[in-house]
Amino acid sequence: MVAQKDAPALPVVTAFECPAYPPLAQRARVQGAIKMQVTTDGHQATDIKLKSGSPMLAQSAANNIRTWKFVDHPPTTFDVIFLYVNQRNSKDDKVADCAAKMELPSKVTVSASF
Repeated sequence: MVAQKDAPALPVVTAFECPAYPPLAQRARVQGAIKMQVTTDGHQATDIKLKSGSPMLAQSAANNIRTWKFVDHPPTTFDVIFLYVNQRNSKDDKVADCAAKMELPSKVTVSASF
């Protein structure tokens, strides 16, 4: 039997700006999943790489990640998924006081109605 190593704990996000749907992508009705690789220095993101998804949406995701501040932690690298969706009657995230659903640092769902 092979012992499994526990994955390192993801850093806790203490501050962030609420992400918005990119206006050009919204007008073009672009939806999709963006997978980004985030490297931190123990306090904030220092490197962000697009692993998959639309470049039209990726810039907005990367800009949002740059606003994240973390509880002090050892420098690490992890993946985050941003979902950009057309969702009528989407509900704001009351906990995060944000129009996007924030499941930080691993998932963010940004909705628009178009």
